[in-house]
Amino acid sequence: MAKNKRDIDRQLKQDEIEEAACRLFLSQGYDATSMASIATSAGVAPNTLYWYFANKDEMLIAVLNRLVKQALTAHAGLLDQPLSAQILWLLKEFDQASKLVMTVHGRLEHSPVIRDWHAQFHQMLDGLLIAQLTAQGMAPEQASVMATVGTYVVEGLLSHPHSMQQRETVVKWLTGTGHRPTVPA
Repeated sequence: MAKNKRDIDRQLKQDEIEEAACRLFLSQGYDATSMASIATSAGVAPNTLYWYFANKDEMLIAVLNRLVKQALTAHAGLLDQPLSAQILWLLKEFDQASKLVMTVHGRLEHSPVIRDWHAQFHQMLDGLLIAQLTAQGMAPEQASVMATVGTYVVEGLLSHPHSMQQRETVVKWLTGTGHRPTVPA
């Protein structure tokens, strides 16, 4: 069934609200951004936000989904690159949202919808890494463990300050393309 004008207008308005929320969350942070400031930025009345989103956490999820979708679309063009280059690119892409990564982790205990989104994000990232690792010949069981480790490394590098050199060293070590120090027996 074709969308009617009302459906199209609704989607346009929701996109405008998400864009406003995205700008404010990225520039001011989640906690410092009020629903009223999002409404003002989007050019709507504050109560209008609740026609589109049940609460601020659901708006955050919409923003996160938007950012992840944009990154995955761009990432599709990098699949022929080494895994280390892909991970470094993803880290750079998500640097802009590192405050939101910390927000998600800070809200896990308080928000079931954020907790569900976070679990789904991990599954998605694990799936991407498993596909890359098995395509390179790694056994699925080992790829699953490495993907979990890789996901935690990516989150850690986004959540804690590191120099670009430290980041590259960690990613190259993780992907087996960097120097691995020997541990005395």
